[in-house]
Amino acid sequence: MTPDALRMIYEYTYWAFELVWDCIMQLTDSQFTEHIDYSMGSIRHHIVHMMSATHRWLPRIQGEGREPAPHLRFEDYATRLVTKARWDALREEVLTYVGSLSEEQLQASVHWEIPSRGWQHENRRWQLLLHVANHATDHRAQILCILHRHFGVATPEQDMILYLLERGDPTTPLERVP
Repeated sequence: MTPDALRMIYEYTYWAFELVWDCIMQLTDSQFTEHIDYSMGSIRHHIVHMMSATHRWLPRIQGEGREPAPHLRFEDYATRLVTKARWDALREEVLTYVGSLSEEQLQASVHWEIPSRGWQHENRRWQLLLHVANHATDHRAQILCILHRHFGVATPEQDMILYLLERGDPTTPLERVP
């Protein structure tokens, strides 16, 4: 995995989430926190779960040898605006970190553990970063399902190819096949 490829994946991930946030902002705060009998529950719970996972994985990935931070508490994020502000701050932290990584740093092995599950392992840094991005993709899809099926919100297309076309990526051919 090259630094440019990883940066693109993270930039795409946060681009797609901005589309999802546009949908979330159509809800009331009550709808945002409403329990849904699916996966993590409310949309807030999905978002806070993803922020918490990123918040906990980042120190591990940075190889700082610190204990992971405690899980974020759902009740600390009562509104869409409070949650979005924390989301935006974490997004900037992650994009800054990912943008700073060299090929050598991405290939470096990182030891990590999750004592509560008895997991202890070592992976390349890029693998762990890809795990975090993929985890977010899974929950983004779940949120889109809840928004559409439960709240009747029209949801956007958020395929990576649309991101590439929107940013005018010169490596993405724009010609159409008849």
